[in-house]
Amino acid sequence: MNYPRLWLAAVAALIVFFAWGFLTEGWLITEGLPSFSRTLSNIRSTNEVHAFRVGVRVCALLAAAVLYAGWCGATSGAGRGLQFGLLMGIFVACIHPISNLITMNMDKKLGLEIAASNAIGWVLAGLVIGLVYKPLTPKIFSS
Repeated sequence: MNYPRLWLAAVAALIVFFAWGFLTEGWLITEGLPSFSRTLSNIRSTNEVHAFRVGVRVCALLAAAVLYAGWCGATSGAGRGLQFGLLMGIFVACIHPISNLITMNMDKKLGLEIAASNAIGWVLAGLVIGLVYKPLTPKIFSS
């Protein structure tokens, strides 16, 4: 495994993931949906969770980069990254936002939009990981 590229891929994916999250959940959803504003009392203040959120996202994206490195084999690139991101997006959307939608009393439209936002965020993260991560190439020594 190419460890420096793993870190670089995780950091690049973190930047894209947060940009996407700000654009969708941080701006479009909070400004565009009255149903979201009704649930704001259930959400902690930004100051309370900001550092923790960055830390857990770094861990998640680093874990995703390691999974990608093992999954992609000797080939890496946009196509493999999109495949990986799509699988991760489906997994994450089903395991967290959709399961919360099923178990919590929340607005269905909002829950599905958050699930879609998470899925697309992971597709983008997978794409970035695929573009940034490069497997180590074996060194061939000639005599």
